Amino acid sequence: MPDQPFWKKETFFVITLIVTCLILFFFNLGALPIKDIDEAMHAATSKDMVLSGDWVTPRFNGENFYDKTPLYNWLAAISFLLFGFSEFAARLPAALLGSGCVMLTYWLARSMFGPVVAFLSALVLATSAEYIVLSRVVVHDISLAFFVTLALTLFFVGYKNEKQRKPAFLFGYAALGFAVLAKGPVGVVLPMMIIGLFLICKKQLRFLKKMQIGWGQFIFLAVAAPWYILMSLRKPDSSEYFFLKQNIGSFLSQQSRHPKPFYYYIPVLMGGLFPWSLFLPLALFRAIRAKAALHGDGLIFALIWFGVVFIFFSMATSKLGTYILPLFPAASMLVGVLWYDLLYASNRVLHKGVFYSYLPFAAMVPPALGYLLLFPPGALTTDTGLSMRLVVFLAVWVLGCALLSIGLVTIKKYKAFIGSIAGMAVTLFLLVWIYIAPLLGPLISSKELALKLDKLMDPGESITFYLKDRASFLFYTDRRAEMLENAKQLMEYLDNRKKVYCVFKYYDWEDVANLHDTMQIVAKVGYKLIVSNTKTVF
Repeated sequence: MPDQPFWKKETFFVITLIVTCLILFFFNLGALPIKDIDEAMHAATSKDMVLSGDWVTPRFNGENFYDKTPLYNWLAAISFLLFGFSEFAARLPAALLGSGCVMLTYWLARSMFGPVVAFLSALVLATSAEYIVLSRVVVHDISLAFFVTLALTLFFVGYKNEKQRKPAFLFGYAALGFAVLAKGPVGVVLPMMIIGLFLICKKQLRFLKKMQIGWGQFIFLAVAAPWYILMSLRKPDSSEYFFLKQNIGSFLSQQSRHPKPFYYYIPVLMGGLFPWSLFLPLALFRAIRAKAALHGDGLIFALIWFGVVFIFFSMATSKLGTYILPLFPAASMLVGVLWYDLLYASNRVLHKGVFYSYLPFAAMVPPALGYLLLFPPGALTTDTGLSMRLVVFLAVWVLGCALLSIGLVTIKKYKAFIGSIAGMAVTLFLLVWIYIAPLLGPLISSKELALKLDKLMDPGESITFYLKDRASFLFYTDRRAEMLENAKQLMEYLDNRKKVYCVFKYYDWEDVANLHDTMQIVAKVGYKLIVSNTKTVF
């Protein structure tokens, strides 16, 4: 029997996935400045750990920061020690975790469905829009997604393979411990709900006796508990705040910080999993109908995984788009199964389903491009720095990819069809990152202003913000921040100091026009500006 061609071998699959991750997650990883709000806040918290030497109590702006667990901060702090305080070092753990989760998805899908489905599933995950973004920024969600996926992968391996059962389960409990360090109790609640519902569905609750629960509890607590215990001993108020307010309160309280309607995650998922989300409804429909008929227990496990995470976070009152990242591996496997059936068990019904799933997108792009040409946004260049020529070029590129893909599926060239969609995702990312992202840097970060202001201020002096802090100032200057919350405080601040600098958002500056005679703009980048009550030369 002749050998398989290289492109059908697992070596090719793995190499392709590694190269894809290197391109999407590591390319120019440190090129953009640290973004304001969440990314800068987490980067500054990690930097404080290194500078203060305190790796137990997370701090932001000199105050104890109980909102998040420390796992990603620890990883970023280690990266800072190895590579210095840079954008690349802050984001490196995210890129590694994102790549690791892709390879875990390959491993799990391989044990469920075989290497072809594994490759297709991992490729879908790696080239999904939100997954690319969250594998390149300083956020905690990617660490939760990685360790939840690791725990579920080890469970399924142990469930199916008796010889590997004990070590798989024991390492799985350690993964659950790290998931709790990644983002709190949800790191163990979600996997346990998924595993429990799967065993109930399979009518195998007795299997719990084989899951090494006794040793598992010990391993789980050995990993997860020490940090929580140390925090409780150091800061007795931290446990009440974190568990009652941040976790239970965010799930149940109507006064949560991010209230959203129950259907919030439907459009979020469709956008986050794009372009593969176009086929997710069909994949879900076929998986629910097929159950285990064609693909065994793996399909049931992936469906339960997807459903538990989606419903759990949809029931919470506090919602953010990043919360559902742990379901992306399951969604990717469902789409991967769809692609496998299209390639190797296609029929007229499946062909029509895939065709009509993609057709709305392909049909939408031409009128969208036409509208853009006929009614170009007047303030595009002023507000974003983007030129119409560049935006039109990207739109034409997407149109070309969409027409190519619809043509390929029409003539039933399914391998080329799947490859064209993946190719569109990769090339579109590269085009955006090379040509658009640098133009948006001044709008999403305050690095340039922070470095200018740092040179003007005396050592140890705090930065003053009006109404809204810009966390990247703290990351790039190592200074503390003071907040002025209204115009009265601003007036008092001006009266009580001989020479002051204050950071404004441009629209907030317009709201205090009565004070413009006493202050002047000394620097402006994007929507942010520095004002002073004295003339300053940079």
